[in-house]
Order: sequence, then C-alpha cells, then structure tokens
Amino acid sequence: MEYTSSRSRLSCWLAVVAALVLLSSFPSTTEAYAAPGGGRKLLQLSLAQQFVVPQSHLRAIHGLRPLKWSSDLAGQASRWASGFKSNCAAASSSGVNVFRGVGDGGKTWQPSDAVAAWAEQADHFDFGAGACAGGNMCAQFEQLMWRMSTQVGCASVQCASGETLMTCHYWPRGNIMGQRPF
Repeated sequence: MEYTSSRSRLSCWLAVVAALVLLSSFPSTTEAYAAPGGGRKLLQLSLAQQFVVPQSHLRAIHGLRPLKWSSDLAGQASRWASGFKSNCAAASSSGVNVFRGVGDGGKTWQPSDAVAAWAEQADHFDFGAGACAGGNMCAQFEQLMWRMSTQVGCASVQCASGETLMTCHYWPRGNIMGQRPF
C-alpha cells in the first residue's frame, strides 16, 4: 500500500489515541527526561510501542484482544524489509502488512501512518459479510483484525529512493480463505 504525504483525520486521531493509551499502558517503559538547559523532552517511545498500541486500540474497538510484541517476528520483519531497501516498490507479500511512504523529501513517516493506512481499509470492509466489499482492497485491515493473531513484530527501513518501507508480521497469520477475520 502506497501513501503520499497527505494525512487523514484518522491518522491524526490514531496518533492522539496512541499517545494517550501509551501513557496509561506502558508507564515503566516510557519516560520524560531533562534536556540540556533544563527543559523537558517528550516521552521516548520504542518502535514496538509505536506499532503495537494503535493496532491494539483498533482491535479493542472491535472487541478483540491486544497484540503482544514479538522480537522474533520483528527480526523476521526487519530481514524481510531489508531485502527491499534497493527497491521499495517491489515489496509485497501475503500474510504481512506492508506500508510504503513516498513523496515530500523531508517527510518522516511514523508507525502511526502505517497503522492508519491499514485502518482506513475498514471503509471497504463489509462487516455483515465479514469480507472485503466487491472489488475493494482491505486485506491489511483484515490481517490487523484477525482474531486468532496474538503476536506482532514490525520493522521500518529507509529505501535507496528515500521512501519509507514499514511491515508488520503476525502470528498466527491471518487472511485464511473461507474464514472471517473477527
């Protein structure tokens, strides 16, 4: 899935929700610290927290259990993404969520941008049928919401083109033909 620098309201909303949930969910792993000159810096969040919190929040909205971070899956995701650093456009795979941020040379893409892009696919999901509405893409939303998935590991790499490639690998993998995601 490819996105340009325009941010949706959902992306901004997810960032705010993620920050609020992070503050209450991970108090021992985030901290504020004094900056040189006596000022305070914002909380420093791990890559795991930046990916897991918004995904778990979206799952909670639909009555699903939160995902747990897996270092093994993160390593797998990192190795997979690194294989596409020379050509981000070639990155696609089944069973994993992929995000490719392009445009605006100085844009810094965040995990919340990737999660928001996957969440936006809910617009094309037929909740009654439990599947994508005719001819629309929503497989990444389905994987995000796959009820049997309990673990996630994600990675982000900068490609030679300047694009940002992010991927999340899930266990157990979802999107099994003939099964409803939730």
